[in-house]
Amino acid sequence: MPFTRGIFKAEQARQIARSGSLSGKSLHPHPWWPEEVCLKIDKIVWTVYYLDEAGEDWHQFVAYDGRGRILGIHRVEGF
Repeated sequence: MPFTRGIFKAEQARQIARSGSLSGKSLHPHPWWPEEVCLKIDKIVWTVYYLDEAGEDWHQFVAYDGRGRILGIHRVEGF
């Protein structure tokens, strides 16, 4: 069953996308999207999907621009 875990806006969302970390900081960044996408991000919606079986879960981060268009989707399994 999916549920929204969080919404990150403006500069916080761009930092998370650039670092590949929810803290927005990383010694070894792994960007989720190229810089040209990160520059356009207005918000990121974090959704968690839990399935009935143990260990079957994944987290999805969807980046939106200021007009609400999807810029990219990043999915992590077993977060």
